[in-house]
Amino acid sequence: MIIDVHTHTLCPEVNAIVAGLIGPEDVPYQRDISPESKARDREQAPQLAEKFNNLDRRLAEMDKMGVELQAVATAPGQQHYWLPVDTLVEISRMQNDHVVALVGRAPERFVGIGTLPLTDTDAAVEEAKRGVARGLKAFQIDSRCMERELSDRTLDPLYDTLQSLGVGLMIHPLGFSHGERFTSFFMVNSVAQPLEELIAFNHLVFGGVLDRFPKLKVYIAHGGGFAPYYIGRFDHAWTVRPELRRLTPKPPSDYLARLFYDTCVFRPDHIRTLVDLVGADRVMLGSDYPFDMGDTDPVGTLDAAGLSADQRAAITSATARTFLGL
Repeated sequence: MIIDVHTHTLCPEVNAIVAGLIGPEDVPYQRDISPESKARDREQAPQLAEKFNNLDRRLAEMDKMGVELQAVATAPGQQHYWLPVDTLVEISRMQNDHVVALVGRAPERFVGIGTLPLTDTDAAVEEAKRGVARGLKAFQIDSRCMERELSDRTLDPLYDTLQSLGVGLMIHPLGFSHGERFTSFFMVNSVAQPLEELIAFNHLVFGGVLDRFPKLKVYIAHGGGFAPYYIGRFDHAWTVRPELRRLTPKPPSDYLARLFYDTCVFRPDHIRTLVDLVGADRVMLGSDYPFDMGDTDPVGTLDAAGLSADQRAAITSATARTFLGL
């Protein structure tokens, strides 16, 4: 079974709730995007809305892509950590229930990835338990939570809960925390998001999260951002800088294969590099459907990488089964 581990839906009811509350500075992607790119996003909105939630359209495009099962995550643009906690809990539950309902319409073709009200760790723990009870297989969070980085110890109870439940954690940013320099050239997405993922990798490693929770399944979207492809510099810094070396017993490259990644990097040679670095048992097929920054032919991109049959089988199915607990 060919599994696409990286796709999204959107809960329309959430947009209705936040419409009167959201400000221009609340969502970094919207804050920093250029007027031209913002206009392009508005132009695409009706088509995206259909792809998000029209089941027939979604299934037809899956068949065209050669995908038999999608893991469907909430839209990262609806995480809204800036909201008051009670409202954030409400919309998190709404999104998770929306995902569960979508999966229920074709359970042989979909599994669900939920969201969490991350600004309140206790609430996030409770929603994770509720979501798992409803059948969700993993949870998606941003690469930071307002002013808290992923290494913040106040998030440890959540990591401990996810580790105990055996469910995965998907890291998927939107925009950049301080993205004023990324307005031009659509860098708010093309540069900002893989940079956020690189920062997340550093916090998971040097912040000790992966050492404190050795069985926590963590997946960094978009091929891990920039992290895997410049790992030599991070290893060198760990070697020559004692303030880094004291933080971890091993160099950063030793942690690469502790994480999961997807193939949404758009170049077959980059997929080969990723597999060489971490192994096919840590790489999953991922399209980022239905966004325009997704890979519309993820199977074709993978096949062009020239990997072995065993590696292809792992990437298209076995690794995702491990991460999702299927």
